[in-house]
Amino acid sequence: MNTTSETEIELKFLFGQVIEPKAVSEFLYLQGLSFKQAGAKLKNNYFDTPGLDLARNDIGLRIRSSEGLCEQTVKTAGRVLSGLHQRPEYNVALVNNEKLPVLSLFPSDIWYALDIAQIQQELTAVFSTDFYRTSWEIMCKEGIVLELVLDAGTIESRGKQEIIAEFELELLSGESALAMAQLFDLANLLVGHFKLRPGVNSKAARGYALWLGKGPDKPETFFRQNLLPLALADRESFYLQLDFALAQLQLGVEYCLSSPGAERVKVFSEPLLFLEQIFREASESFASSRPELAAQFEQVIGLYRALEQQLHRASCGKQTAAGYGRLLQEFCYQGAFNHLQLALLELLIDRECLPDGVKAWRE
Repeated sequence: MNTTSETEIELKFLFGQVIEPKAVSEFLYLQGLSFKQAGAKLKNNYFDTPGLDLARNDIGLRIRSSEGLCEQTVKTAGRVLSGLHQRPEYNVALVNNEKLPVLSLFPSDIWYALDIAQIQQELTAVFSTDFYRTSWEIMCKEGIVLELVLDAGTIESRGKQEIIAEFELELLSGESALAMAQLFDLANLLVGHFKLRPGVNSKAARGYALWLGKGPDKPETFFRQNLLPLALADRESFYLQLDFALAQLQLGVEYCLSSPGAERVKVFSEPLLFLEQIFREASESFASSRPELAAQFEQVIGLYRALEQQLHRASCGKQTAAGYGRLLQEFCYQGAFNHLQLALLELLIDRECLPDGVKAWRE
């Protein structure tokens, strides 16, 4: 059997509204983009040992079936950088409709120090995903190809369910500066048109949380004043703190929306205010390539101050959790808030050099 391998580079966005495929096609058409549309129902079973040996090594293992075809896939440790997911992936087509993945069909050098023979014996299904995927293959300049997919369905584990309603935007071909720029240009168009926010957790991560009976973890306490001197020390420290604060901001949004309440707002507001402060005090020295960020921060901080006032009035009026939830949802799916996060992510990737050899595509 042939094994194919690739490294995914994709942005994930969660929906704050119902989005139908027809609306996406119309949106792409109005942008003047050339695309091919397809659709398929996908059933995925994910496997691990009872001790979750694969998850503890950041490995995801599944069997996917669709329209009579069957494929086993393993995704090894990668990186999530504020909504940008990059992971090596290995796929093997199956012809006998195996109920369990056959680990020996994958390359032997991807497993680190794991005892694969033992893991094979212990494999069991831990959760499943069942969703309909509508995909748009988008042909861009100079042979660059992007894929936008809309996934709608459910994650199931131990009798519990979570809804899947998300976009994934992937770079299919092209590793030039122009390719990455076009990926982000389309992402910004999507965020400006639909109610979206970055998706930090993969479907697999959400499935494991169901298996374990866990909600989003509360992010560690963010000590803004303690971190400020570090961020302003030098250029490298500035970017390290930018990376940390942006990740904490997005984890804080996830945590806050999972069970809204006025007391949870600080979980994402502290990283947001920290980011605004370090850019206000150090952008000329460390981030001069993004002068437009000042205006973006001003707009978002203005929206946040308005949210603070709304939450205060709501608390005085004995607002319900549902009422807080509506206010927080409105802010967290604001186009301006999420355009800012994309701009900060671009700045980080410019430093990170993703993919290999690509940097400074906006210079």
